[in-house]
Amino acid sequence: MTVAGSLRERTAPARPEGSGDSAPAAMMALAGRVPWCWPALLTLALGFYQVGRPELWRDELASWSFGTRPLSSLIATARHSGGTQLAYYLLLHVWIMAFGDSVDAMRALSVLAMAAAAACVTVLGRRLAGARAGLFSGLVFALVPSVSRFAQEVRFYSLEVLVATVATLLLVRALDRPSAPRWLAYAVCLTLLGYVDLVALSVVAGHAAGVALRWRRDRDNGQLWFAAAAAVALVACLPLAALGSAQAANQVKWIPKPGLDLAVFSFFGRNLFYSTSVAAALIILAIVAWAVAGREAAFMTAIAVVPVAAVWLASQGAYSYFFPRYLLLTVAAWAILAGIALSRLDLKIAVAGLAVIAILGAGDQQVIRSPGAHSWPTYPVGAGGSYLGYAQAAQVVADRARAGDGIVYQSQEDQDRWLMIGYGLQYYLAQDRRPGTPAPRQLFIAETGVRADRLYPVPCQQPAACLGTESRIWIVGSGYDRSPYSAVTPAQAALLRPYYRVREVRHVPSLTVFLLVRT
Repeated sequence: MTVAGSLRERTAPARPEGSGDSAPAAMMALAGRVPWCWPALLTLALGFYQVGRPELWRDELASWSFGTRPLSSLIATARHSGGTQLAYYLLLHVWIMAFGDSVDAMRALSVLAMAAAAACVTVLGRRLAGARAGLFSGLVFALVPSVSRFAQEVRFYSLEVLVATVATLLLVRALDRPSAPRWLAYAVCLTLLGYVDLVALSVVAGHAAGVALRWRRDRDNGQLWFAAAAAVALVACLPLAALGSAQAANQVKWIPKPGLDLAVFSFFGRNLFYSTSVAAALIILAIVAWAVAGREAAFMTAIAVVPVAAVWLASQGAYSYFFPRYLLLTVAAWAILAGIALSRLDLKIAVAGLAVIAILGAGDQQVIRSPGAHSWPTYPVGAGGSYLGYAQAAQVVADRARAGDGIVYQSQEDQDRWLMIGYGLQYYLAQDRRPGTPAPRQLFIAETGVRADRLYPVPCQQPAACLGTESRIWIVGSGYDRSPYSAVTPAQAALLRPYYRVREVRHVPSLTVFLLVRT
C-alpha cells in the first residue's frame, strides 16, 4: 500500500462526507502524492514577495562585482579575496549572463535555491518520520523569517542550505541501505558543499553524531563507511581550506570570539531564525518532538546542534566563524523537528500551530523587506535604522550629471573600502543615469579592480597624476560630512581645495553627496 493510500485510510473515518474538514483531507491526500510542492510553492511566494524592495548591501555588491567580471578576472580575483565562495560566484556569473544583473534577477537565483531546499526538507522529513511530518517540516521551513530573508540575498546562503540538505538526505539513504554508489553520491555532495562554503562542512560533525546513533540502533557495519566517505570529501576540500586560511584575516576578522555566556547563544538563536518569537516556538516544538518521537528527533537534533558546537569550538582559535548566517543550514533540522512534533498532533491543532508560527513571524517578515533591511546583519538584535543609501545617492548624481564629470567614492580606501560606496554608486548609476549621459569618470585610482584582479580598485599613489581637467567633480562620502575633504585623503584634499569650490551638498541615508565645480 502506498503512503498516500495509507494516509487516506487513516484520515477518512474521522472526516465523513460533507463535513467541513474535506478540504484539509483533500490537501493531505494531494500532498501524499507530491509532498514537496506546497512548501516549495510557499517558499517561492514568500521569496519573490517584494524581492526587489531592499536595497543591495555591501555583501551583495561584492557578489555583483564578482559575478559581472570576465571569467578569467573572476577566477584571478578569487585567489586574493572571496576564494571560498568561488563556486557560487561562478554560478552567479552564468546566471547574470542568462538573465541580467537587475536586483530581481540576481536574487531570483537564491529564491529558487531556497525553494528547492524546502522541497528537500519535505522529502527528508517524510523519509524520517512519515508523509505528514514531511509536509509540516517543509511548511515550517518556508515560514521561518530567515529563510525568506536569505532567499532574497545575492549570496551563497540559499545554495548552502540546499546542498547541505541534499547531503543529509543522501546520508539517510545510505544509512538505510548502505552501498558504494550511495556513499559515493554522499561524498560528492559533501565536497560540493565545501566548495560552496567551507564553514558549512561543520554539518559533517552533526552527520557523525547521527550516524553513531543509527549504528548503535542497527548495528549495520555498512553504515561505518560514512567515515571513509566523509574523509574523501574533506580531503578534496583541502586546497580550498588552504586558500580560505590565507584569506581569513580579511574575511572574518570582524567576528568576535564567542564565549559561553547566555547572551551569546541568545543572540545566536534569535539571529539564526530572524525572529525571537519563532525561535522560541521552534525550540518548544523540538522539545515536544523528543517527547512524542524521541528516536526520530534524536537524529535531527544532532544535525541542528552539533554543527553549532563544532563551529563554536573552532572559533576559539585564531579566527572566529561563529555567526548565525554561516550556520543557516541548521534551520532545516529545526524545521524537521517542529514538523515531527506537529505530525503527532491532531490535524486541526497542527494546522493551528502552523498558523501561530506564521503569525509570530509576520512582523519580522515585513521588517526584512524594508529598504535598508539587508544592512542589518544582527536582526533582531541591535539598531537597524541606519543603512547606506546607495540608490538615493546615485539618483542625486544621475539627475545632475553631465558629460565630462569626475567622481570620487570615499577615497580613504584603507579605512572605508569595505563600505562598497564605489560599487553601490556604480551599480545604481547604471540603472538611473539618463540615456546618452556617460557615467562620471572615477578619479584617483591607478587601476580598476577588474583590471587589477582585485576586489577593490588600486588607489593612485600620486593624486595629481590621476586628476584630469574635469570642471565638475562629485564626491560621495559616508556619514553626514559637512566638508567633502574629510571624505578623501589629505593629499587629494590639498590638490582639490585650491581649484574647486562646493556647489551643492545633499544628504541621503548614511551618505553625503558633494558637487565641486572648478573656480
